[in-house]
Amino acid sequence: MKEAIVTKIARLAVKTCLKPALQPSCSISRQRLWSNIATRTLPVPLGVHFARTHISGVPTELVRVGTKHRGHSQSAVLYLHGGAFIIGSPISHRSITGRIAKLTGMTVFVPDYRLAPEHPFPAALDDALTCYREILAQGYLPQHIAVAGDSAGGGLVLSLCLRLRSEGLAQPSCTALISPWVDLTLSQLAPIADDPLLRSDWLRLGAAAFLQGRSDQDPLVSPLFATLGGLPPTLIHGASEEILRNDSRRLWTALTRAGVSVRHREFPRMWHDFQLYAGVVPDATRSVEDIAQFILGAQGLRRLCTPTAPPRILKARR
Repeated sequence: MKEAIVTKIARLAVKTCLKPALQPSCSISRQRLWSNIATRTLPVPLGVHFARTHISGVPTELVRVGTKHRGHSQSAVLYLHGGAFIIGSPISHRSITGRIAKLTGMTVFVPDYRLAPEHPFPAALDDALTCYREILAQGYLPQHIAVAGDSAGGGLVLSLCLRLRSEGLAQPSCTALISPWVDLTLSQLAPIADDPLLRSDWLRLGAAAFLQGRSDQDPLVSPLFATLGGLPPTLIHGASEEILRNDSRRLWTALTRAGVSVRHREFPRMWHDFQLYAGVVPDATRSVEDIAQFILGAQGLRRLCTPTAPPRILKARR
């Protein structure tokens, strides 16, 4: 009962405080300002430190556990934040990246990649590739690197892996995707009448700003249209009450057919990017904990911190 009440309050907050700003009638500068204000109120785990730096010219936030924790210093996570390619930042996603850092003990690299419309495709992808290359240059082995992301960042994760494949670079140990946006044609949106966060016209705004004339079926912007063989093991977490629900389902099917090891979990009664409420909404906490465990498992490591909530059996596709 308590979980249901907390979840309803969080959903209402998203619907009434954040969704009204995410629409074409609101300028992108105001969308960025309001989303940053709204996400600053989200809880960040204790003992996690955030440091700003630059990686080969790309502003990046490094997320690490405190010195009292014995971390996996030879492993790293590259996290690509969401926001329809037009909003979002490392700061807006600290509730996720901080928790991943604490649960895994790994350093989490969160690039503040260039946003559209000022910087359309391939700026964001170029920044992600630059960061991945630099992580390798710092001595991290590919099998000790995980790449994760949410929404547009989730699609960007797959675009990065496709770019790595085309350039003959080693793939990361795994990818973890939160409600990935992998089809910018928006041709198969789920018929969700009351999505608490997303609007189709806002997604079209983001796609237009990002593409600026490029085909929305280009595999590097819509990875669902790519040949996906040879990509690393993948975890997909989606939600039942989001219009992008079908992207996760279709991606699971496409990866499975391509022979990629993939797991897909869809959380009932949850909304797009509900994981931002980890530490508040129990299912959000469980989702991020599962992601951390998946990353650790892909590298043969153990988690540093015990889960904050008991495990819950969810429908899973393997």
